[in-house]
Amino acid sequence: GATLAVAVTSWLSFLANGTDVSLEIKEVDRAETGEVQLTGARYRGLTPNGKPYEITAALANEFPDGSGRVDMDKPTAILTMRNGAVVNLRSDVGVFDKQTDVVKMSGAVVATQPDRHLRLDTEALEANLTDGEMHSDVPVLVQDVDRRINADSMRVYDNGALIIFGGTTKMIIKNEKKTTSDTHNEITAAKG
Repeated sequence: GATLAVAVTSWLSFLANGTDVSLEIKEVDRAETGEVQLTGARYRGLTPNGKPYEITAALANEFPDGSGRVDMDKPTAILTMRNGAVVNLRSDVGVFDKQTDVVKMSGAVVATQPDRHLRLDTEALEANLTDGEMHSDVPVLVQDVDRRINADSMRVYDNGALIIFGGTTKMIIKNEKKTTSDTHNEITAAKG
């Protein structure tokens, strides 16, 4: 009972200000290290900007040292941006820092924005949920119906309104003209 109380109290402050939040847990345990382990954790709430989100983790561990660090296995997230756009995130592992509202995801990271048919693939991604910014300092692949961009790095500002690609960047744009052969334009940018 005490472990459940600690877990619920701790997770209710996850990304939100404590209002209009809910948590579903399949199982609660305390690891030998003192971490609170939540199996099948599904957390719903509001971002600091008042937009809904949902984070699910196969297993989540919160450190007992008061640091606000939560380690997650197989995390998925559904975030609603300030402009109303929905973003889906998933990865192999993730770390959430409750004090800074920063999520770090790694290992087969996929971010999608369904209404724009946009998909981002990378191996590491850091998102600041308060500021609506994210970045990847490793190679990224961003694609939608008409474009594909490969870059050495990427930074997203203002909830996706500004995206800056870094390093060697290659963009392929598919023309929509109906011809017997596919037509592609290729733009390659040098480092910078």
